[in-house]
Amino acid sequence: MSAARLPPRALLLVALLAVATRVLFQVQVRGDDGPVGTLSRHLLGDERAYDDLARGFADGTLSRERSFYQEPLYSWLLGLAYRVAPPPPIVRETAVVRMAPVHLAVIGVQHALGVLTCVAIAVLGARAFAPRVGLLAGLMAALSGPLVFAEGQLLKEGAALLLWTVSLHLWLDVLEDKGRLRAALLGLLLGLGVLLRGNTYILLALVLLSCVALRVGGRRRPLQAAVVGVCALLAISPATLHNLRRGEIVLSTYQSGANAAIGMPDDARPWGGLVYEPLRSGHGDALFEERDAVAVAEAALGRRLSGPEVSRFYWRRVADVIARRPAVAAQRLLRKLASTFHPEEVPDVKDWAFFGQVVPLLATPLSDLALFGPLALLGFLLLTWRGAGPLVVRGGVLAVMLTLALFYVFGRYRLSAAPGLWILAAGALVAGWQRVAAAKGARRAAWCLGLVGLAAGAVWAGRQPLRQDKGGLMVSWSNLASVEMAEAALASGAAGAREHRDAAVAAAREALRIAPLYPEGWAMLVRALDLRTPLVEPLTDEANAEAVRMLLVMEGLRTGARVDNLFERPLPEQLAAAAFLRDQPTLPGKETFVSAALAWAAARVSQSIKEGPFLELALRLIEESLRLEPDNPQGLVQKGLTLKRLGRNEEAEAAYRAAMAAGVESVELLNNLGNLLIRMGRGPEAVPLLRRALELDPGNDTIRSNLERALAGSPP
Repeated sequence: MSAARLPPRALLLVALLAVATRVLFQVQVRGDDGPVGTLSRHLLGDERAYDDLARGFADGTLSRERSFYQEPLYSWLLGLAYRVAPPPPIVRETAVVRMAPVHLAVIGVQHALGVLTCVAIAVLGARAFAPRVGLLAGLMAALSGPLVFAEGQLLKEGAALLLWTVSLHLWLDVLEDKGRLRAALLGLLLGLGVLLRGNTYILLALVLLSCVALRVGGRRRPLQAAVVGVCALLAISPATLHNLRRGEIVLSTYQSGANAAIGMPDDARPWGGLVYEPLRSGHGDALFEERDAVAVAEAALGRRLSGPEVSRFYWRRVADVIARRPAVAAQRLLRKLASTFHPEEVPDVKDWAFFGQVVPLLATPLSDLALFGPLALLGFLLLTWRGAGPLVVRGGVLAVMLTLALFYVFGRYRLSAAPGLWILAAGALVAGWQRVAAAKGARRAAWCLGLVGLAAGAVWAGRQPLRQDKGGLMVSWSNLASVEMAEAALASGAAGAREHRDAAVAAAREALRIAPLYPEGWAMLVRALDLRTPLVEPLTDEANAEAVRMLLVMEGLRTGARVDNLFERPLPEQLAAAAFLRDQPTLPGKETFVSAALAWAAARVSQSIKEGPFLELALRLIEESLRLEPDNPQGLVQKGLTLKRLGRNEEAEAAYRAAMAAGVESVELLNNLGNLLIRMGRGPEAVPLLRRALELDPGNDTIRSNLERALAGSPP
């Protein structure tokens, strides 16, 4: 079959519809002055990570000690674009947000690639099945809200999906014996695809398998397989050489093991691992991914590891979980395979369900997999299996199914399956219509009722949740809170700063309304309430109360205890519950997961306890925080202050001096240690400390008063 079977006017219709949906999306999102517009204007998660790498490529400052962790091609291409058209300047950065407008020229190019993808899908559907199938599949792609949404971010999905779809065309060419040049081009594109998306390795394996092991058209094609393999390795070789220069034998990246471990957590939840859950709670941002993967593996083995050793560590962990929990692992694999066809859009840093609120025409059952996912599953099972076209279409879907089974699910990770899903769904619709049209009389009615019933059953099955913690909007609301906090810090007026701070608090509370046990939401709420700028004072009392609730959430995750029923209890009861949970054992595998967020929550609650019967709890909490995060000298400052409040002056002095030895020279530390020395009758020792504190904060009357007491030799 050839592309000529689909009339040019049909391709033009697909292209025009694709252009219209992209213009509509940008107009409505960019014109929104609410939460969606605010979130769209800044770089978060993978967007920020790609932008960071691209700026490094563009100005030549990129430096890595290890082999690549993330696929580098998109950032490299983005870096080339930045050399031609420099990116917008960075206004401000926080832990998770880069306040830099999205490069609209790059987004425009990505949308143009998306239009080409829709046309390529239409042609592939016509080649694999029939012109009507191709036209319907192209229209489905053109109307896809999730696809337009992914292209509208600084993400590699637009380029990767076009490359994937063209690779399917070339795979079909190879199976139809259209020459070795097509095989060479296929290998080069698959190699480039590997440098865009690691799961292209699976598609490459299926291509090689089809050429070597299957008799498509009556013969095998080992020579074409060799050409594809060699050319793929040639395309990957720049990354391989980069990695070899770092002393590591890695073809492209070393993140597969960590991704597999995220998809196979060591717990009894059959739905656990379907979505991205960071290795350490509270570290959901992309900037933590490699750092945490390396740190956790090295801490477990007690030595420095190379990239391949890090990956092997996590693959061994996955094998261990499967060996100990085979039934749970099997359920997870089945659920992840089913997620390929499932209509639920899996939560991401920016969620399509969140953005879809302002683009209602692209947020209908015609724009996602609500109808087409179940229909695609029917097409996958029931349409003809004969011929190279159906094999290639199913192969593209199978590659993604295997990817999700091995790793975890993101809505955008599933997009690689979309060309095959739309073609199979269109094929199911066309085949069903042909069956009904060919039947006569009562048989037509029977066919019609049977097919409608089958489709309705598939759609109903697709509405059944694959995981109990269904949701996702909490991620976008939490990230919106981080954006609003950054905006508050940039505000030029007090009213504007308070407005953004209050918006951050409201967004974090909305995230917790959706998911009351969401650690990132709790951390964002406490940080928003704690926000201090020259124009905004923190809401300390509220922050203290919410910090205790966050501590309970983290202790609940650590121990497996239910804690949400404690949220409305009086503060003393909550602190007593926290003290009780401190004595409970940690569930296997949970200490590493909770360590970062628990350390932060424990330190924050310890800071809020200044007197009364829970001072001993405050000391236990800051000691736990220091155990989990021993490289945090500010924790030593807090420990010294808590010991001072308990009257354990010598121990307090030791903690303060340990903080100074670790490099801390804050006004708080110098003043507290000086005041402690005065209390211990060692005023002369306090004088240089307090003088240094006064140099750092000349207008501080409390420090001046303490210095006068030290000089006078006054007792406390």
